[in-house]
Amino acid sequence: MHQRIIYFHSILLSLVLLSPDLARAQESFYKGKTLRIIVGTSAGGGFDTYTRSIARHLGRHIPGQPAIVVDNMPGAGHLIGANHMYKVAKPDGLTIGHFHGGWFLYQLFKRPGIEFDATKF
Repeated sequence: MHQRIIYFHSILLSLVLLSPDLARAQESFYKGKTLRIIVGTSAGGGFDTYTRSIARHLGRHIPGQPAIVVDNMPGAGHLIGANHMYKVAKPDGLTIGHFHGGWFLYQLFKRPGIEFDATKF
């Protein structure tokens, strides 16, 4: 039992000591770049206000402190933003989508206008 406790503490200590290196590795990726958040509504609504509130402080919590830009893509009840995320946005870790999550379910119901595959999103 005593050996298990020592083993657990040594693993925990090694994880804590290695975590600053992980943050430094991400810092070089995000430093000087722009993180884009795509919102599926027009400016001034609830989704937009919520996103801008998060964006104001998010950059301080990401290693490298990237610039954060909120990009509104209103129309079709968030569908334009969701389709843009799937078809146009590069999967490079610099784009975040904020739209209605029900579109993934609507894909199962074969709702027209959906141009993304939720399983590959």
